[in-house]
Amino acid sequence: MNIKIKFYGLGYNDINQAEVFIYDINENLLFKGITYNNEINIYLEKCEVYKLVARTKTNKISKIIYVGNSKEFYFSFYKFRTITFLLRDYYYNLPIERGELLLWQK
Repeated sequence: MNIKIKFYGLGYNDINQAEVFIYDINENLLFKGITYNNEINIYLEKCEVYKLVARTKTNKISKIIYVGNSKEFYFSFYKFRTITFLLRDYYYNLPIERGELLLWQK
């Protein structure tokens, strides 16, 4: 069965991609590859259990997956944190009480 495994929190095309390893239930390596554009496509047997290990330079995901009727799996490298800070106006040094702040990944 053709399976798509997609990862969130990576780069684009071949930049900042994850190295992916897939093992069978007996810890035999079945697949070793690198994602392209945040995903890999692989053939896996239906009704089987696999261990997926994906790693980047800074993060690692290790999950057990069961291939049933689902043809797509999604995983995230995001680590959400809450940051609180006080933002002041540049000219008047007054606190900014509301507004919208857009952040993006470099």
